[in-house]
Amino acid sequence: MSGQKRRRQDWPDSTWEPRPLKATRLSPEPGPSWRTDPCAILTDLEKLCDQRPQQLLPFLLQHDYQLEQVGESPGVSPARVYTLLRALKVVMESTGEPEPVQQVLALVLRPAFVLRSLLGFIAELESFQHQDGQISQEIMEDTVAALHHLLTASPKQTKTLLCYPVDLLFATVQRLQSRGFEFTWIIQKRLHDTKSLVDATFPRSSAPLASPAWREDFHTIPIFPTPEEIFVDPGQKLKRNLPVGKYASDAAYLDTHFRLLREDFVRPLRAGISAHFSLRNVFGGDGRQRGALRLYRNVQLVKVGTSPAGAMYMARFQAPQGSAHASSKRLLSGSLTCLISSDCGQVLFGTVVGGNRPEVLKGAVWLDIKANHSDLLRRHLGKTNFIMVESPAFFESYRHVLEGLQEMDPAQVPFQSYVVQCRTSVAPPAHFGDAVTFDLSVLHPTGRANKETMGHTSEGHVTAVDLTAVRPCDSYIWSPETFPHLDESQILAIRMALSREFVLIQGPPGTGKTFIGLQIVEILLRNQSQWWEDQRPFLVVCYTNHALDQFMEGILRFQPSGVVRIGGRSRSDKLAVCSLRNLRQKQLPALLGAAKHQYGWMRKTLQKQKKSIAYRTAVLELLHRGILTDTELAAEIHDDNLARSWSVGRFDMCDWLKIDPGAVQEKPVQAQGRGRKAGAEEEPWLRPRDERALDDEDDLDPSEWRQSTAEEKFAYILPAEGSSSHEGLRKCLKEGDIMTDEDVANVRDVGELRLRDRWRLYRRWMLAYEHELKETLVEKLEEYEKKAAQLAELTFQEDLRVLKRSRVIGMTTTGAAKYRKLLQKIQPHTVIVEEAAEILEAHVLTCLTPACKHLILIGDHQQLRPKPADYTLEKKYFLGISLFERMINNQIPYVQLLYQHRMHPEISQLLVPLFYKQLKDHSAVAEYEKIKGVESSVFFIQHAAAESHSADSESYSNKFEASFLVSLSRYLLEQGYDQSQVTILTPYHGQVLKIRTLMRRRDMGEVAVHAVDDFQGEENDIVLLSLVRSNREGRIGFLQDKNRLCVSLSRARKGFYCIGNLASIAAGSNSKLWKDILRLLKRNKLTGEGLTLVCQNHPDTKTVVKESSDFSKIPDGGCTLQCQTRLECGHPCARRCHPYDRDHSLYVCQFPCSKLCELNHRCPRKCKEPCGPCSVEVEKVIPKCGHLQTVPCHMPADHWLCQEPCKQLLECKHPCTCRCGEACSTCRCKEMIDVTLPCSHVMRTECYKQKMPPICLETCKQKLECGHHCKGNCYECVQGRLHVLCRNKCTRVLLCSHQCQESCFENCPPCKRKCPNKCRHSRCDKLCGEICFPCIQPCSWKCRHYRCTNLCSEKCNRPRCNEPCQKSLNCSHPCTGLCGEPCPPKCRTCHRDELAEIFFGAEDEPDARFVVLEDCGHVLEVQGLDRWMDGEPDNAQTQHVQLKVCPKCATPIQHNTRYNNVIKAIQQKIKEIKLKIQGTREELEAGKLKLLLRLNSDRDLVAWAGMESSIMNTVSRQSLLDLENTLNFFASLSRLKQQAQKCTVARERNLKRKIEAVERWLNRNRHAFTAQQLRECRNEITRISYLGNIFVRLSGYENKQESLSTEAVALANEAIGILQRQDPFTQSREESLQRVLEKIDEWLPAAGLQLSEAERVMITEAMQFGRGHWYRCPQGHLYTIGECGRPMQQSSCPECGATIGGQNHALTRDNVSDDQILEPARAQVQEPRLQDSILALRSSNDQPWSPTCCPPSPHPQPDSPPPHLPSPGPQSDSPPPRLPSPGPQSDSLPPCPQPDSPPPRLPSPGPQPDSLPPCPQPDSPPPCPPSPHPQPDSPPSRPPSPPPSGRLTNPASPACQSCQPLTPLPAGLANPLPTVRHHRPRTQARGCTKREPYSFRHRAARQGNRC
Repeated sequence: MSGQKRRRQDWPDSTWEPRPLKATRLSPEPGPSWRTDPCAILTDLEKLCDQRPQQLLPFLLQHDYQLEQVGESPGVSPARVYTLLRALKVVMESTGEPEPVQQVLALVLRPAFVLRSLLGFIAELESFQHQDGQISQEIMEDTVAALHHLLTASPKQTKTLLCYPVDLLFATVQRLQSRGFEFTWIIQKRLHDTKSLVDATFPRSSAPLASPAWREDFHTIPIFPTPEEIFVDPGQKLKRNLPVGKYASDAAYLDTHFRLLREDFVRPLRAGISAHFSLRNVFGGDGRQRGALRLYRNVQLVKVGTSPAGAMYMARFQAPQGSAHASSKRLLSGSLTCLISSDCGQVLFGTVVGGNRPEVLKGAVWLDIKANHSDLLRRHLGKTNFIMVESPAFFESYRHVLEGLQEMDPAQVPFQSYVVQCRTSVAPPAHFGDAVTFDLSVLHPTGRANKETMGHTSEGHVTAVDLTAVRPCDSYIWSPETFPHLDESQILAIRMALSREFVLIQGPPGTGKTFIGLQIVEILLRNQSQWWEDQRPFLVVCYTNHALDQFMEGILRFQPSGVVRIGGRSRSDKLAVCSLRNLRQKQLPALLGAAKHQYGWMRKTLQKQKKSIAYRTAVLELLHRGILTDTELAAEIHDDNLARSWSVGRFDMCDWLKIDPGAVQEKPVQAQGRGRKAGAEEEPWLRPRDERALDDEDDLDPSEWRQSTAEEKFAYILPAEGSSSHEGLRKCLKEGDIMTDEDVANVRDVGELRLRDRWRLYRRWMLAYEHELKETLVEKLEEYEKKAAQLAELTFQEDLRVLKRSRVIGMTTTGAAKYRKLLQKIQPHTVIVEEAAEILEAHVLTCLTPACKHLILIGDHQQLRPKPADYTLEKKYFLGISLFERMINNQIPYVQLLYQHRMHPEISQLLVPLFYKQLKDHSAVAEYEKIKGVESSVFFIQHAAAESHSADSESYSNKFEASFLVSLSRYLLEQGYDQSQVTILTPYHGQVLKIRTLMRRRDMGEVAVHAVDDFQGEENDIVLLSLVRSNREGRIGFLQDKNRLCVSLSRARKGFYCIGNLASIAAGSNSKLWKDILRLLKRNKLTGEGLTLVCQNHPDTKTVVKESSDFSKIPDGGCTLQCQTRLECGHPCARRCHPYDRDHSLYVCQFPCSKLCELNHRCPRKCKEPCGPCSVEVEKVIPKCGHLQTVPCHMPADHWLCQEPCKQLLECKHPCTCRCGEACSTCRCKEMIDVTLPCSHVMRTECYKQKMPPICLETCKQKLECGHHCKGNCYECVQGRLHVLCRNKCTRVLLCSHQCQESCFENCPPCKRKCPNKCRHSRCDKLCGEICFPCIQPCSWKCRHYRCTNLCSEKCNRPRCNEPCQKSLNCSHPCTGLCGEPCPPKCRTCHRDELAEIFFGAEDEPDARFVVLEDCGHVLEVQGLDRWMDGEPDNAQTQHVQLKVCPKCATPIQHNTRYNNVIKAIQQKIKEIKLKIQGTREELEAGKLKLLLRLNSDRDLVAWAGMESSIMNTVSRQSLLDLENTLNFFASLSRLKQQAQKCTVARERNLKRKIEAVERWLNRNRHAFTAQQLRECRNEITRISYLGNIFVRLSGYENKQESLSTEAVALANEAIGILQRQDPFTQSREESLQRVLEKIDEWLPAAGLQLSEAERVMITEAMQFGRGHWYRCPQGHLYTIGECGRPMQQSSCPECGATIGGQNHALTRDNVSDDQILEPARAQVQEPRLQDSILALRSSNDQPWSPTCCPPSPHPQPDSPPPHLPSPGPQSDSPPPRLPSPGPQSDSLPPCPQPDSPPPRLPSPGPQPDSLPPCPQPDSPPPCPPSPHPQPDSPPSRPPSPPPSGRLTNPASPACQSCQPLTPLPAGLANPLPTVRHHRPRTQARGCTKREPYSFRHRAARQGNRC
């Protein structure tokens, strides 16, 4: 609870009624002064609590009389009771003196107040509710805290008074929780703590019942903790591990170890949270220890990511400062974290993923959170502030073991008779058999002896023993005589391992446990084939990775193959080849077989999903510091019905929000481009581009594209770091309210909104956008996790195959539990566990499978025991007793190794007999040398310096000891020891950190410093031990542990030195162990206050060091005497006595050098250093130039580079800027000059760059055929010959009525918006351009008169019902709609003016009926709307296949049951068109195969990298055509390169430069080609080919050294001049070139290649599905007519041969136009809103014929006046014309209107003409065709006005002069030599534009982008 207290509304006593609170704090009721009303002082208490809490206690003491009266009053209101409780809480928390507080409490704690008023307040807690219906959490916190403080301050009142309110509050909270009220976990925890204080005062009369957690089956307990048990101690009764004795049952055995192990990691977390969040004892002090809990504040989930296992979330937090945090093991991978929301209402658990140390140190960590992705993204990501608590126990080691215990069957516990029943008789291994023999030749010292000589028998003969077949029962063989290199205990251990199924081998320090274990493994491997046919692998398990590496390296010596090491934390280079990961990669192809492609596909799919999630996450990160573009928010704007208002205003989002990027001081990121919807199912890590683009991801950096693409969705992005100049924008983005639905409904024009309302509206759109983005992200995450699980299963199968082929598997205990499913499949028979006495019993148990028949445990229970996280569980519940120790305690037979091979006898005497009774020294240890420079090899230094305690690490350190040992380490290194020979040990991690810090300061970082617990199993020559503990209280902590002390004293081989306060430790120890050790040390004179050091050079000189500063007396490690040894140079050694470097090979003489140079200059260096050349500077004359220069003495004058400035001129006549001695040829002239480039452009550049081929960056500015200006530069457009793709925005309207969002291009790609198709049963979830699945539910269209019985997707079989609706509106007036249709919201009485507004003409009729359009909400008269939807029956004109639109707002009509058949007919035709556009799967596969065969067969074909993957990823027919054209271009260029090799060097270079320019253009333009680009590229290749032919002819003559005539040379130069002109190569230029080439052939005759033969590129015509009209042949096949869409010639259908097309814009009689296709809708006038054209696509077998006509221009003319669109509603100055009833109409259409003629009046509707108007004459201005691309600054277009009535056109008028027939597109994917369509520039008027009489449908025209 934080923040300033807020006051609540007054609640008078007389009107105590529960009501919702508007704030979280109550204020007392107003009343008379406290002088007349004692309770009135509570009013002042409320003010003091909020404003001056430090004055509360004096105020209460001053008004004790009034306070006493309040305590005696039985009827104090709940509001006043709360005020008093809060005041008492503040007083008790802020006052440290108990006496004055006790005086106040004595006045208040009266029975009347406690038992009446306080209990009444608690009973009325339910009334303290917020508006959300929940009880105020702040009031609950204050109440619980006040009661807790009262109990601790007045414990004597607990039994008599305070127990009642506490019990009532506890019961009230439980009752409220059962009714749905929520309380934070902190409140619940503190309430339980308060209840515990009360319960502690009442002795229990009987044992408590077992908690539910104990009674339940442990298999159902979750592994992860729950909030209940973290905040509230469940009080479950745990059972102890049994050190001695058997368990009741197998189930009880598993249950005990599961619960103890789970409690071991839960209890420290619970205790730490309790210490941090519990209420403290205000007067008694806080005796609780915080433990090792790590707490991080200000935590937020900021990002979503992916790991191989699934989704993860990045948590940012306030990183702790200090070196302890940087060096501590915080937030390791696998650690458990608990996220507690700031209000304590939400608790989440997660594990650390990865544990990236640099990120952790910066305050960021990735978490795998166990919660629903939807909740995390919607409720918490970037919103909730958490407190993150890290568990002290390493969760990863618990998690897998607990899961393994739950999966274990109680009926199949391995070795149940020993581990559960503790049976002492051990049986032999079941799989060995009775007559098993072993080949023991590996135990021979040579490893090759088959027979071993034995001693003399009783007869005196020498016998030989066969070691290849030894039985375990042959006792005479198992003796030291047979195996002389083994002692008796080692032989006995090996024999027991081979003869018993449950083996225990104890190995004291240095006795060779690892050696014996390796011998046993080698024997079993050598003899495995004798009893196993399947030869299952052995399993070797160790506790630590280091011990496992050592053991596995030993196995590799005798088993180099078949060894697998599982786990990624191995540090051994030898085991790298044996790791499971490397073996999997090495054997993967052979293991996978047929599944290899599936594995690769799954990995590729997972990688794509990962990038997709990263992309969406990047957009989500930028969302709250960036302004989205209006294109991105188009869907949200459309959902609010503001799209029309926005498009009319043509707003830019930054301008609309009044954001000026240039106004801020620090320029933020200005996003380039306008992005698409983030939820689209595109590949978002690629650039936004045409769907038909050539997909090539091999050369892209996904991380770079991801950020670039994400930023492109924003018009403006603030920098990540905050600054004052951006605070206003940040506040607007993150704070403030949003517009409600009601506010949005009242918006008419977004341009008229105030700035504040604009931001409210933008935040509404942004939140809707964010919601949709998170919805998509949730789907992606779920899909990713599903795929990741599938890949993990496949990897599991691969690992299983690898492991089944192995012979030995090694892993740690945690790894064995993690990979237990693999072990269950492998079922190893033999398991060897090293360090068994240091492993928890549950860890060993999960390593075993039911198939295990042989278990060998090797360890020493007298050294380190297992280390539980909780001390109570370790000592009280015996969780620290290992299975190894428990079995020995239960008299299970075991073997102890007796001879130690490690320690010098002086060191081993510390262990015997204090730790081991029978431990003996091997003879080899007595031969160790003594430690150099120290008098004794073992010594304990006594001191009295005090310890220090670290609050951060909860550990101890001792600076005195640390400094002494660091100095002693330095001294030992000076004696000649290597850093690897010295190790420093200490029991405390705090001391480890301190010593390592001092070591780094003194450059001794390689000296090992470890905690004792981390060094078991290790050893070193010299060990230094720091005991740390030194205090007055005599606390010694870890030093009491006998096992830990045993390890500390037994790690050294040759020397052992310990420092500590031995006297204090021995006095403080509870046991006599330390007293015995100190007595032993004093007896042997191995302890004292100082360590005696002996000089190696002067043995009689000794130095006693008592502290670190004493080592300064011997700075060089010897003594204080001078060395004085004469060196090779004749000088004496100036150092003091030093034991190292006695031959002075490393010593550098410090005396000055006495040598002279030739000019008698003295050497300035030291004596030992090489002299080198003399560097004294002298003046010399340079011979080359005569200048006088200062030159070093050793440098010859002719070798010196003169430094004078050069005075010569360069070839360019500019002065040289080099020095005199430098060659002028190396000088780069940097004078700025104007250079005329080959493209005739002039560029200003440095002079030297004119010899290089500069890149011309001049803007192209040529007008493309689309009407836009080219935005490429001269270099990109190859000097204007090959233009880049138009970069303007396309605004065409697609078939689906959506606007195209791609760049300007001839063929719009399929729509990528979300499909709007839906019905009453379901909605389509695909993209709009994809084909929808049909709904198969029954049709829901029914009324009282009719009912449809077909399926929802089929055409309805019922008529429209025209009966009036019998319902009544909310206003009680009758409905104006029709039966069975949705009731219009407009009433004929209440909305008369709106409903009677004339539009169709019959709206004001009294019996008029209306229909509401569900898509836009407009209400229209039904007869007019029927005509609008069905069309006019006599109209024979054609129209586009497109959805009908609302005649008022042009919204597509997709959901209206009355017009179901019209809508379904159109949707069916759109579906057929989509099928034609996309093509079938068979066509695509055949096309891909063809291109791949060609790509792989042509060796000379060189395309860009990734072309093969682009072909494989192609998803449309158009993409195949683009790829085919690309291959054609590259093939032609390859042939031209071969031709260039036949030319001279200069000509070859010229040709290759031109060829490379085309190749660069192709590589830059990996997209679909426009017709203009195809034509330009073909022409450019043709031009180069002509030029190559001429160069080859000329080079041939020159190579033959034949002379050329003057005429031939002139003709050749003329042809070359034509080909090298800067303008594009056109057909007219080619014709003129042909005439010159024919003359050259006459003057330069040559056999073979003719000059007129140019390279001809095979080009496949693009599918023009973006323009044209659709028709049907007599057989029903679809085809299109391009350009203007009217037929100008006849042809044959490519599918059936029927006649198609027509003449003079008239369709043949047996063909069907698209309007006739749409039954039952009849012919209707062409709507202005439809897209400009569509061209036919090929069918599955052939290319459809596509006759052409004059196409309309897709872009308005820049010099023509912009068209104007009339408003759909009535004009302000005149009523709208009423549409007369249909009647006879004219037989022909009027001619095109003149620009000057006024608009005519509306003609009466009648029959439509059968002929088209004449085309414009050459002398008349061309008509303005409708443009599908409105210009940004042009107003909406107006449909063409009809001509004056009476002027009819001649039916026999000539056809359009611009309409030219087009060669039909041939069948097949690749045409051999198709003709490229030559388009006129789109800025010219092409063809005739059909004029129609004005009618109501022109009202539906949108903003000028309809044809």
